[in-house]
Amino acid sequence: MNMSAVKERAEVELLKLHPDFDEIRDSDDFHEWAEQQPKWIQDALYENENDARAAGRAIDLYKADRNIGKKDTSKDDKSAAKAINTKSKKTEVDVTETSKKIKESDVQRMSADQYEKNADMIMEAIRSGNFLYDISGSAR
Repeated sequence: MNMSAVKERAEVELLKLHPDFDEIRDSDDFHEWAEQQPKWIQDALYENENDARAAGRAIDLYKADRNIGKKDTSKDDKSAAKAINTKSKKTEVDVTETSKKIKESDVQRMSADQYEKNADMIMEAIRSGNFLYDISGSAR
């Protein structure tokens, strides 16, 4: 159960690094590219179940090789800078939003049956950013 949770966390983290990972994973071009890469890149992609950063770097290399996601930096960035609102406002807390948050410590205290019953809700909280890492914290 713990290994499954670690694997799911790594996949969520990888999706944060590369939101298009599901499309890339289904691409024949990606797998053909990976076959031509050194063993350490193949291991980061296929043998790795818990290190999202390693897989993310391998996908970075794939995108760099295929010129995927390159932005045209020749455009004038001043218009983007002007669009930023520099006047500060107090952040409002949505009380209903905080009620949907799930704490890592609460998940750790769950029995296997409780975890199984709540697995979908836990994964949705991780995907939507409503999962509070109150145990591992900055160790991620």
